[in-house]
Amino acid sequence: MDILGQLSVELRTQALLISGLELLAWDQEVCMPPAGAASRAALHGTLAGMVHQRIIEKILPLLREANTLSDIDDATRRDIRLLLEDAEIAEKIPSDLVRAFSEAASYAQRAWVDAKSRSDFESFRPHLEKLVKLSREKAAAIGYQNEPYEALLHLFERSVTPTDIEQLFSELRPFLMETIRLCQENPIGGVEYPPLYMSAAEQKALIQTVVKQLGYDLTRGRIDESVHPFCTGISPDDVRITIRINEKDLTAALSAALHEMGHALYEQGLPREPLGWPITHASSLSVHESQSRFWENHVGASVEFWTYLYENVLPHYTLSWLSAHTPFSLARQVNKIQPGLIRIESDEVSYHLHILLRFELERALINGDLTVRELPVAWNDKVAEYLNLAVPDDAHGVLQDVHWSMGSFGYFPTYSLGSLLAAQLSEALTLSHPEWPARLSEGDASLPLHWMRTNIHAHGARYRIQELCERATGAPLSAKPFIRYIRRKVAQLYEGLALPA
Repeated sequence: MDILGQLSVELRTQALLISGLELLAWDQEVCMPPAGAASRAALHGTLAGMVHQRIIEKILPLLREANTLSDIDDATRRDIRLLLEDAEIAEKIPSDLVRAFSEAASYAQRAWVDAKSRSDFESFRPHLEKLVKLSREKAAAIGYQNEPYEALLHLFERSVTPTDIEQLFSELRPFLMETIRLCQENPIGGVEYPPLYMSAAEQKALIQTVVKQLGYDLTRGRIDESVHPFCTGISPDDVRITIRINEKDLTAALSAALHEMGHALYEQGLPREPLGWPITHASSLSVHESQSRFWENHVGASVEFWTYLYENVLPHYTLSWLSAHTPFSLARQVNKIQPGLIRIESDEVSYHLHILLRFELERALINGDLTVRELPVAWNDKVAEYLNLAVPDDAHGVLQDVHWSMGSFGYFPTYSLGSLLAAQLSEALTLSHPEWPARLSEGDASLPLHWMRTNIHAHGARYRIQELCERATGAPLSAKPFIRYIRRKVAQLYEGLALPA
């Protein structure tokens, strides 16, 4: 067998092993019994170490040899270099560190679930301290130019630096805070509608109906419940999402379901073959988040989507509040700009202030400018500064997100990058298919899904975010489409309120 054939065999095996790790992680969050935490941590750590060691011992030598071949096409050479770049980063991280990190994260996730349920940061603190320490070791092993956090950010988004993120927020923050101020001074409609109460069983049924209508293939997926909603892509034919129900507010579970469905549509739309090569992988986390934020906000928070729900779905349920509403008033309620304590329940504007505070805190933790013990107070101070809110307890504050319990330092900025890309993709989609919102009001989401499948999903991980953005939209990634999008939405829903440019 030639070098490329050997490489394909090893990449396929590696992809299947990684799928096994994904399945273990899903099981841990959804249905593993509490007493299984210790054995699961050992199993996950052992398998993660084996997967990492295979990169060093089997895949990396084949990639280096394949990279010297002269008789391969440009696309294959590009794929090899992309894979080689990732493998050479993996080579820098000792296998015992990979194993230790995986075990620590597995323990920490279970500890986080328990700590959040009791709003008790102190019980979680030792686990987080260990993950911060191991993350610093990982950053040191990988190497960086300016700060340790840079190395971890590059694991999720290779093409930006912490300084780039800082500059992005410097541009966005004044617009975000001024928008919040103006919207609070000019409240929507002057009418206070009751919460959109719906029983847990009805919400689950509605969510299944809606995500299926929008394109999520439930013969290749499933919907479960977890403490923090997430999506797991085991293969394009096995992509699972989870939701969290709040009976007092349908919009909380529905928006989270649409967010995770966006991830799932991406995973279900990836090419299946050749397994393990870049074409079958998702691109960066920022690109992944562009898909979830597009379906959650540009679709799920639109007047057209709520027209579809109001006319075709909600009448099948006995809802005391439905007669008080129109599709427009429902969209107004969903899009109300009012800062809240919980990130995943936040409006599209204050959401990015949530990301900013997490970016600043995790950057300080990894760079050694903040200790884990100081974290809750620092969190509460930033919530007061950016959102003008008081945090009542740890569950509504520093313990609300799962990411740090997974050791995913550097993940949070991808949400804002993904939102910017989502807005730019939405503009390009509308230029190509101006009729798509009208069709959405009838429950037809085939145009945006096909457009994303063609311009994003089909390319897998062959292009970094900037190149992918330019190929899909004809322009570099920019904050301007997002600002235009928010200005249009506020003008529509806040009776012509004009926001700063």
